[in-house]
Amino acid sequence: MSGVVYDFSRAQARRAAATAAQPADSAGISEDARELSRAREAVETAPDVRAERVRALQQQIRNGNYNPDPREVARRILERGL
Repeated sequence: MSGVVYDFSRAQARRAAATAAQPADSAGISEDARELSRAREAVETAPDVRAERVRALQQQIRNGNYNPDPREVARRILERGL
């Protein structure tokens, strides 16, 4: 009677080689996460110019000097798709 002989050592060697080719589990930060972190840092360190602009406009409104051009307002709304 002839039987099938299975070479376990060869199979084990193939599995070891395949496992070695695959990177081990690791935790890390993706490039997208790094880019997001850089963007957030840039925003946080940027000067708050908009707040200064808002204060200036508030002062103009209080003084009665704020007279926006309705056509310009409409044009900018359409440009921004609002």
